[in-house]
Amino acid sequence: GSFGKTSTKHFLYRVLSERYNVLMTPGNFNTTLGVVRTVREHLKPHHEVFIVEMGAKQRGDIKEICDLVQPTIGIVSSVGEMHLETFGSLENVRKTKFELLDALPSDGLGVVNMDSEPIASAALPTHCKMLGYAVDNLSATYRAQQIDYTPTQTSFAIEADGALREGYSTHLAGRGNILHLLASV
Repeated sequence: GSFGKTSTKHFLYRVLSERYNVLMTPGNFNTTLGVVRTVREHLKPHHEVFIVEMGAKQRGDIKEICDLVQPTIGIVSSVGEMHLETFGSLENVRKTKFELLDALPSDGLGVVNMDSEPIASAALPTHCKMLGYAVDNLSATYRAQQIDYTPTQTSFAIEADGALREGYSTHLAGRGNILHLLASV
């Protein structure tokens, strides 16, 4: 995504580490070189999940990383106006972020932020399963509901498939953090 990549990566790592042996790209190692370095120096046979943050400065950057790691699940957290000087248009930013979704196999899973208007208004790939998450967008598969902010925590429920799962909370404030947590769930 244009923003939210690192937060989502850390939240996803924390959630998946409860059950799996997980490696994530460290710091801002979100370029092809950073991913190669992580693979060579840190990825071991005992890792069950490899979380790769993918950044882009121009079209094709994400595809290049996907060609290397061959993702089976991809999260697109946002499409925004970052790096317009190299992308030229918001549509080119969206196309670049969707390189991740396009690289997923037919049995893969795409997870997208439906509150990001450039994502919600785009035709999503149809070659694999797609799930949307949101706070506001009613068409999302996963939606945050019953959001309650207090001075010490944010609590919320998640609506999915007509069922409401309650009991989610974080010490982090802000709608953006709820979106990143939803992507992880």
